[in-house]
Formats: sequence, C-alpha cells, structure tokens
Amino acid sequence: MTKSFFPPEFKNKGFTLVELVMVVLLLVILAAIAIPNFIDYRKAAKNASAEAALGILRSAIVIAAASIELKEDPTQTSPKYPTFEELQANSFLPIHFVLNGNKIIEVPNGIPKNPWTEATLPGTSFNRILNCSGPKGTLHPTEKNQGWCYLEGTGEVWANSNLNSDTITENNL
Repeated sequence: MTKSFFPPEFKNKGFTLVELVMVVLLLVILAAIAIPNFIDYRKAAKNASAEAALGILRSAIVIAAASIELKEDPTQTSPKYPTFEELQANSFLPIHFVLNGNKIIEVPNGIPKNPWTEATLPGTSFNRILNCSGPKGTLHPTEKNQGWCYLEGTGEVWANSNLNSDTITENNL
C-alpha cells in the first residue's frame, strides 16, 4: 500500500476536466452575449453625443436668426441666418453690421465636435462646418465623414457622416 502525500481530508477535492470545460464554456457564452451589447452601447453613446452637439448648433442658429431679425434693419439685405463663413468662424461678420464680432456659440471650444467623424482624420476635422448644398441628410460631396453640414439659406445643420447609417436614415441627424 502506498502512502499518500496529502492528508485524507484532501482526497477528491479537485475539479474534473469536465467541470473545468463546462465553466469555460459558460464564460464563452456570457462573453458572446456581452460583447455585442457593449458595441451597441458605444454606438448609442456616439448617437447621443451627436444629437447633443446638434442641439447646441441648432439652438445657436435659431438664436442667431432671432438676433438678426430683432436687431438688424429689415430694409437691409443681410441674410436671415448666419452665413456659412460666420458659422465656420463662430463670429458674425460685417454683413450683419449690428452683430459684427459677436460670437454665435458661447462655449469654450467653439463649434462642438461630431463624434462620427473618422478617427484617422486630424482633430480640426471633427468640428468643421461644411457648406452643403443638398437636402438635409446628404453628405458633403468631397469631404465625407467629417464635421457638420450647413445650409445657410434654411439654417439646417446635420452630421456629415455615413459611418453610422442609422444616424442618417433613421434619426436623420
């Protein structure tokens, strides 16, 4: 009879190979369920960030249009909405003589960033305003997936990106 190195209370205290395989299988199933949900949360977070930034931009444009209407002489031919150049510079130009030099968006960083801009582009591409001539939801013809599209005639602004197709088709940001 061979003598065991371990005391009798430790006998049969380990896990079998089948038990270990079952635990690993359970962990793989949980990971397979959790990872797609995590990816969806990232997408939802970017959409929420884009909607918040659009809210800031659209509010600023409406307030600027109200300021133009209240303070400018109605007989002048100044545009009803901030021009593309004014919004891009975040400041009224001499075309709106009463408001000249005033900021359009009073935030520390100026124009908010579009979270759907391609990550490989330089940082200035995230908060660019692009002069888009198509209907709302179309992308800038040459500078896709960066910044915001603006139609100065109507004051419309939207995310210039198709990286999240839901953003354009469903939410029509």
